[in-house]
Amino acid sequence: MSRIKITATIAMLALSGCVSENSSKSAKPPVVSLDAVLPPQSLLRDDTNAALTHDRGESRLAYVGVWASDGDKCAMMDQTAFQGFAVITPDSIRRSGETCEISQGQPGSAVNRLDATCKARGKKTTTRSITLQMLSSRQMRLSTDTDASGTTMVRCRVLPPRG
Repeated sequence: MSRIKITATIAMLALSGCVSENSSKSAKPPVVSLDAVLPPQSLLRDDTNAALTHDRGESRLAYVGVWASDGDKCAMMDQTAFQGFAVITPDSIRRSGETCEISQGQPGSAVNRLDATCKARGKKTTTRSITLQMLSSRQMRLSTDTDASGTTMVRCRVLPPRG
């Protein structure tokens, strides 16, 4: 038997003794649900922090925030490239591969159709409409002229500081 096979066999035997069937039943659920949680604010880009700290109560622009198509994707925000996110400030939207300057929506409105001037990496500037429909305070549908069905997104959040 080769040295690699022997090492692999020993590793499998060692690991099999470390995990029992009952260990999954006794595991405690996490104290904090990690669904839709962002990395620490110190690791986020300026526009992401601006979206997080924006006072939506004052502006009444419910769509301002950090959004992902799946709560698990929030943890990847500003850490790696991925599809399915939107960082929305009162005057911009950053999505995978493009950043858009936007007109401000109607305060208090659940549906906003915004004019956007977008610049994708290495491409010319384009103009389009982006529709933001609030489904709840934690869910939104983002659609464009080219994707009328849109993408349902969840609001990402930061964990409160421990104190």
